[in-house]
Amino acid sequence: MMTNVYLIGAGPGDPGLLTQKGQRHLQTADVIIYDRLVNPILLHHAKQDATLIYCGKLPKHHTMRQEQINETIIAYAKQGNKVVRLKGGDPAIFGRVGEEMRAISDAGLTYDVVPGITAASAAAIYAGIPLTHREHNAHVAFATGYGRNGQLAEQDLSHLALGGTLAFYMGIENLPRICENISKNETLTELPVAIIEWGTLGRQQVLTGTLQNIEQRLATTTMANPAIILLGQVVTERQATSWFEEKPLFGKRLILATTLAADFDTIYDYTEQGAHIYVVPELANPDQRYDDVTTRTLTNQQWDGVILQDKATPSLFQKEMSRLGINETFHIFPNDLAPCYSK
Repeated sequence: MMTNVYLIGAGPGDPGLLTQKGQRHLQTADVIIYDRLVNPILLHHAKQDATLIYCGKLPKHHTMRQEQINETIIAYAKQGNKVVRLKGGDPAIFGRVGEEMRAISDAGLTYDVVPGITAASAAAIYAGIPLTHREHNAHVAFATGYGRNGQLAEQDLSHLALGGTLAFYMGIENLPRICENISKNETLTELPVAIIEWGTLGRQQVLTGTLQNIEQRLATTTMANPAIILLGQVVTERQATSWFEEKPLFGKRLILATTLAADFDTIYDYTEQGAHIYVVPELANPDQRYDDVTTRTLTNQQWDGVILQDKATPSLFQKEMSRLGINETFHIFPNDLAPCYSK
């Protein structure tokens, strides 16, 4: 039986961390069903006639529930389409891939799984923290910080923090319960903790502290999910800034506007300098399949400005924003300033 369902890990956010195998199937998919945590820039790998379906999930708010996602995958696959289910990080680590695998098999279909780089390992090292270090730990444990009904697992996790590293996914809302759980062992109250928000992206933020004070420190910030919480002595390996945070464009949020198709070589030139990037391509003849994702991306966060490329002009860009109903005012960087734009 021919395989036409591909469950693909998109990686943690940096578009360069998508695997070659994942990219190849993404470029040839007829239908792409993608999550909120997928970097939307990756959707520009899609072929011209691919259907894009958003199934983003927030705690307590799901665009599509898991059962609907399963049904959508199966319905399109049974029509003979090549279906890609694109998930942030690695689909097999708190990505519900097991539920989708079972549903696809029960429907009499076959599938391939393409692993991705998981958020814990990537976000940690982009924050300058190795998950393992022979001076600090002998094991690493991944845990969900947001289980069924939003509850934290009841088992005592303090034994995993002794001599090891604990990585909690999506755990900010349950941080008080995480701290309480680990603090059952009184020797761990000064255990180092790091919270990494939007790890591997130019909008990454890192907060460090100890089990005793991290809640108070978090309360003074606006940090929220998606975030990884790391507990363990490896956190002490973080310097004041990480290798990634020292990149010349780190922290800059830039929109690339062009009259041509999205050019991933150019995108990588910016992301590898630490910038957080979104691209608005084909300004003169916009592809309306991207209208929803572009509107959502440009209005849900702050941007430093727009870099015009190729034959893009301010009027073309503004026309596209008006067509999308986006009323924000964006600073325009002229073409000749783009190469020397720096921190």
